[in-house]
Amino acid sequence: MNSRERFLATFKFEDTDRPFYWETPGAWGATIQRWKSEGFDKPAGVKFPDFFGMDKIKWLPIKGGWTGNPYFPMFEEVALGDDGINVTKIDRYGITKKERKKNPETSMPQFLEFPVKKRSDFINKIKTRLDFSSTGRFPDNWMDLLSEYSSRDYVLGMYIIGPFGYLRNLMGDEELMYALFDEPEFIHEMMQHWKTFYTGFIQKVCSDTIPDFVMIWEDICYSNGPLISPSAFNEFMAPYLKDIISVMKQQGIPGIVVDTDGDCSKMLPIYLDCGANGFFPFEVQAGMDIVELRKEYGNSFVILGGLDKKTLAINKEAVKKELDLKVPFMLSHGGYIPMLDHTVPPDVPYENFKYFIDYVRSISK
Repeated sequence: MNSRERFLATFKFEDTDRPFYWETPGAWGATIQRWKSEGFDKPAGVKFPDFFGMDKIKWLPIKGGWTGNPYFPMFEEVALGDDGINVTKIDRYGITKKERKKNPETSMPQFLEFPVKKRSDFINKIKTRLDFSSTGRFPDNWMDLLSEYSSRDYVLGMYIIGPFGYLRNLMGDEELMYALFDEPEFIHEMMQHWKTFYTGFIQKVCSDTIPDFVMIWEDICYSNGPLISPSAFNEFMAPYLKDIISVMKQQGIPGIVVDTDGDCSKMLPIYLDCGANGFFPFEVQAGMDIVELRKEYGNSFVILGGLDKKTLAINKEAVKKELDLKVPFMLSHGGYIPMLDHTVPPDVPYENFKYFIDYVRSISK
């Protein structure tokens, strides 16, 4: 089987020649810096997944959003301050924030201000940037890529930002929570625009090529559960998400994966009702237990992740224990891609990561 056949069979809970190899979505920049001093010798130009022999995934190189909103054009970046350790700026999403100059991914930025404070901000600053037909959302070599995609043996993925992620990027968490009560009509107006954008954008993409899956970024949960109540999500966001996922399925996209950190146990039934059939990354430190979830939900959805990244910072014995506890069981039930519960942090020795890769594959045969 090739990578694409293996991936699609996994989403159908069918047998494969071996599991789909995608053991981590990546590693922090600080992690790579550490590994270079420990023997990591990836040649320049070779991608991280290829170096470790992972199955091939390519992402559509289109301007349709991911962890940020799908603006086009983007906001102009403006430098506001630099104290030698942190920089303050307005980023390309219109968000004013302070972040570390060195390895900013190792800590959360301090978000100071968001672009939408009132309805006029949305009308004047945002709506014109959310036109799915804007020239420039597709690369110049799009026609050449379409020719390649038509005979691909790899997995083709597409990113979008989910409804909660979209709203929090507009207003910030705190203002969004107030607006749910104070300005419900405005929330629905913004969600309707999100739906309009992605309905048109997904149809436009799929008129050229059908991706094998869509990854919907939400990050709606933290260690103790969702950041908003399930009832609020059902009222303000679920109807629009259900419509968008319906469009995806009508276009023939087989994989609909929701990406949220934290404890998402209360949100799983809602996303399933909206039409999702896969979830990632199932953070262990937030209490997510993929073995128990498989027992509870059966083959209702594909699981990507759920292997505790923190064990890699301990020792090889801890890694072995974690993998022995979960991987054979999960693979025996199908619909599972063995993967860490997030990217690899810089406290993980390179030797332990190599052991993780080798051992998870050895018990997956």
